[in-house]
Amino acid sequence: WRTNRSNFHTSPDGMVTPGCINISPAWFQQGREVHGFSPEVSAALKGDAGRNITMSLQRSGIIVSAALRVMHPDLYWAGMETQVRLGKWAARYELDEMHYHLQRWTSVFNVVSIICNRRSPPHRDPKCRPAAFDIMTTAGRYHPVVMDFMNLGIKFLYNSGSMLASSCQLVRHYMNVEEGNRIVTAWYMRDSIHNFVGTPS
Repeated sequence: WRTNRSNFHTSPDGMVTPGCINISPAWFQQGREVHGFSPEVSAALKGDAGRNITMSLQRSGIIVSAALRVMHPDLYWAGMETQVRLGKWAARYELDEMHYHLQRWTSVFNVVSIICNRRSPPHRDPKCRPAAFDIMTTAGRYHPVVMDFMNLGIKFLYNSGSMLASSCQLVRHYMNVEEGNRIVTAWYMRDSIHNFVGTPS
């Protein structure tokens, strides 16, 4: 459902391209989170355009990291330790592109998904750490929408400029936007990356 075209709606003014892109300086390709494979730079960050993307994410990376530092200090330090260990690993094996991005990646989260004009049916995110918080921010021009944390019985107004954090592996959540332009940045940590560098849980 995450990339199914039926879950995206068109921009009323053509200012936003519907879609989803995952960005990470070091993560496992799908299906390669088992022993024997190594992390790679996500496809979006490869080449000169990728360097611009990393630089453009620096401010938002700092903001979500500062928020996590207040909300979940242990997770903040685990994320920081993971990034440092990844950087040392990339330098040791002369993975220059990965090392470049890790040096400029300002977030303690190791992945960000940028999602434009997507409906989100009820779901959990099974590859995230159970005890971890994901942070979602939203921006754009759209009618008021509600984020429903279904198994907690809690609903939040999810207007432009909002930031929400939760354990998206444990909390079943959804929201629906049918019109307007909405861009969500979802910052999260892959447990497989923490395990790869041996960051304590």
